[in-house]
Amino acid sequence: MDQDFKRQTGTYQVLGDTRYFIPNPLPPEGPAFVINEEIMSLYGKASFALGQLNEMSLRLPDPKRFIKAYIMKEALLSSAIENIHTTLMEVFTSTLGESKPNKDTQLVLNYTEALDAAVKMIREENLPLVSRVILTAHALLLSSGEGDKFTPGAFRKQSVRVGELVPPPAPEVPKLMADLERYMNEPSDLPPLIRAGLAHVQFETIHPFLDGNGRIGRLLIILMLIHNDLLSAPVLYISYYFKKHQAEYYQRLDGVRTKGDFEGWIAYYLRAIEEGALDAHHRAKEIEALEVKLKTEIQKNPKFSRIRETALLVLNFLFSNPVTRIPDVSQHCGKAYNTVSNVFKQMIELKMVSEGSPNKRNKPYRFDPYIALLEKEY
Repeated sequence: MDQDFKRQTGTYQVLGDTRYFIPNPLPPEGPAFVINEEIMSLYGKASFALGQLNEMSLRLPDPKRFIKAYIMKEALLSSAIENIHTTLMEVFTSTLGESKPNKDTQLVLNYTEALDAAVKMIREENLPLVSRVILTAHALLLSSGEGDKFTPGAFRKQSVRVGELVPPPAPEVPKLMADLERYMNEPSDLPPLIRAGLAHVQFETIHPFLDGNGRIGRLLIILMLIHNDLLSAPVLYISYYFKKHQAEYYQRLDGVRTKGDFEGWIAYYLRAIEEGALDAHHRAKEIEALEVKLKTEIQKNPKFSRIRETALLVLNFLFSNPVTRIPDVSQHCGKAYNTVSNVFKQMIELKMVSEGSPNKRNKPYRFDPYIALLEKEY
């Protein structure tokens, strides 16, 4: 949906040869944001999809066990938008600590730590969405490698350019972020789901950091939904739709600045919420079905008759650690190495797991059916 009016969304400041864009504070004005018939319909669908996802995530036998994989999936998608490419297998394998992960894999791991820390600050420390939370997430996102030159955990002190946009001068950033912080936390006539979308575009326009703005801006959506009790856990793939329709993503963000088309952006954003929630919900149902299927097979198959208890413990561990080694499983489950090894032999025969580096001692084992579900494209 494109608006037939042009709303002024900010002002330009000329310093030297550079023309900086400084966005007006939220909410949109002149005219005010319009929840028209299309947005109302999309809002209803997105809200329903979020509700389904919340209900499904709570039905999983141990929701916390799956959150790590969901966060990694969103980290991969959000990072891919910024041309940071790795795979779930590389990310899971890196957690074994056998070798240093490559740069892109490390950035994805950093994202998972950033989101986890920010959620804890909101949930356990009861902090509102303030700069302290955002800066902590940014510090963790860029906590290694080349990130040091981008001043992790600090607003930028110099100018940047994003395509045709030159975001506000650095001295304006703290005030603009303080205005955004107030908007995210103060009462509003607009629903929190829509406000999260408005906050994202405002954050991207301010562009407060030298690097990591896109990933932190998308993470901010998840945090706002959790903060406003619209999402029970960070299991939404918000970047699923953004990546699939990446050109439109940037066009819609830019359309807010150039045309004042907040409504067009929000319509696109609500579709992203709905599709991301539906994707995660469908994946959660398949994970639930996979667990039931494998547990039933372990319960009924005579090959597990003497090691059934250990096999069920191993299966539970694999859903949290889909790439692992026997010593790690043995220690976690409190079972003898040889017993766990026997479980893996039977699981390999039944194609529940596969082994990597067959001639290597303490070789890794991959929980292929689960990884396939997480990587599956719908």
